[in-house]
Amino acid sequence: MNYKKLLMIAAAGAIVCGAMAQGGGGQGRRGGFGPPDSLQLTGREDVQKDLVLTDDEKAKLSDLRDKAQQKRRDAFTAARESAGDDRDAMMKAIQAANAKLSDENNAALAAILTADQARRLKEILVQFIGVQIVTSNKDVQKDLGITDDQKAKFTDLQAKQRTAMTEAFQNAQGDQAVIREAMTKNNKIMEDEINKVLTDAQKAKLKDMGGKPFTRVDPPPGGGR
Repeated sequence: MNYKKLLMIAAAGAIVCGAMAQGGGGQGRRGGFGPPDSLQLTGREDVQKDLVLTDDEKAKLSDLRDKAQQKRRDAFTAARESAGDDRDAMMKAIQAANAKLSDENNAALAAILTADQARRLKEILVQFIGVQIVTSNKDVQKDLGITDDQKAKFTDLQAKQRTAMTEAFQNAQGDQAVIREAMTKNNKIMEDEINKVLTDAQKAKLKDMGGKPFTRVDPPPGGGR
């Protein structure tokens, strides 16, 4: 695999994991190549505690996460192999696969969690991802009344972010500290630009959709599942 393709894959992984840097991470992140979805969050002890999951629910969710992890790996490999050196094609393939898997996972979650648990999990997800959730979560987009014009603007912003991260990876030359700094900077820019696209009413509603504050307890580095 040539250096150009390695950069493309690394940048693709970093971009789709961008929201993870601000909201995910730690437990529940295993095998994910995108922002944390509802299923991944159920692997966190703090989320399990907030939802008051039973031992039976935890066992079923653990099994579901393991299966989803393998599907994500397979999807990433397929996207990488089918795209060749086309970065945009890879990103589109990954995003499409991620959307399909999220739909499958949400359906499976609905069969395990109670209605109250599912509602609270959605609130926690909104808090974890923050404003970037409006660019990809179909349920949130529907609830906020995101227009086609706004969606088009989000797509343009994502394309610009991909370009910025690819350049950052190239300039960093493998320096992880520089890469993390670039990811933080680009995520902040992305958030600011998204807020410019949203109306004040949409921003207020998104805040309300987060529900009561979630008490987050991140595991120490290297800890968690």
